[in-house]
Amino acid sequence: MIAAPAWLPFGLLGLSIASTGLAVTHSERPAFLRNLWLVLLALATGAGLAAGVLRPIALASIAALLAFAWLATRHGKSAVRALLTILTLVLALALAMHAVPGYDNPLLLKDVRLSAHSAPYTLYANFDKGVVGLVLLALFCRRASSWRDFAVASKSQAPVVAGMLCGVLSIGWAIGFVHPDFKLSPFLPLFAVINLLFVCVAEEAFFRGVIQEQLARYSDALAVVVSGLLFGAAHLGGGWQFGVLASLAGLGYAVLYSRTKRIEIPIAAHFVLNLVHFVAFTYPRAG
Repeated sequence: MIAAPAWLPFGLLGLSIASTGLAVTHSERPAFLRNLWLVLLALATGAGLAAGVLRPIALASIAALLAFAWLATRHGKSAVRALLTILTLVLALALAMHAVPGYDNPLLLKDVRLSAHSAPYTLYANFDKGVVGLVLLALFCRRASSWRDFAVASKSQAPVVAGMLCGVLSIGWAIGFVHPDFKLSPFLPLFAVINLLFVCVAEEAFFRGVIQEQLARYSDALAVVVSGLLFGAAHLGGGWQFGVLASLAGLGYAVLYSRTKRIEIPIAAHFVLNLVHFVAFTYPRAG
């Protein structure tokens, strides 16, 4: 059997994530288009096994995540839905933290200095985290109904995004975490694709699409604060400065989701912030 190229499973998984826009609730599109993400996920999984990115044991966690998430959004009893949602979040977190066996995520960059004043940067392509983003996005998240709907919501929130961008990066500069450092790295396209599809989608689907959405049933303000601060806490492994900046950014993303109820808006804001950080400041931090 000829091994699949290592990029193929990630390309198919990325297409699966992108195709979730065809699965909007109450869509009049044919059932095949609404379920195209599942077909592409199956192809990505097969390619992952052929390429050695996945081992057979990974299939169990992918199937379990799909089952928990599907039942959590469809079961008739609220208590059962709540339990299944918790199970979904626990398994999703374990996958995102690479604590579930069966995934051999390829190393793309190792200890690369993007500029003279930047700390070393390492980049992986994480299939497990990508699956988390895909499943939560497809089964839990409220999404824009069309490109026009997304464009209108984006335009209305542009001042909020701009303010958050300036605030987070200015504070990051003030506390010495980053410094201005404009560059057009040859790794920019690779970073952009991996960061958008396998980082921003997964993190926003987890913190906004599930946690904030569930808490908003009780208190919208509480949901904003908790999801924002949990996002910051998840980044404390990078140090207290990173945790503080991530908390501020997380609160911004939470406000955007609260105002729009469209997951694409915080995903886009998250990606824009990361992209500006990569291009215009020392990345991942000052060296």
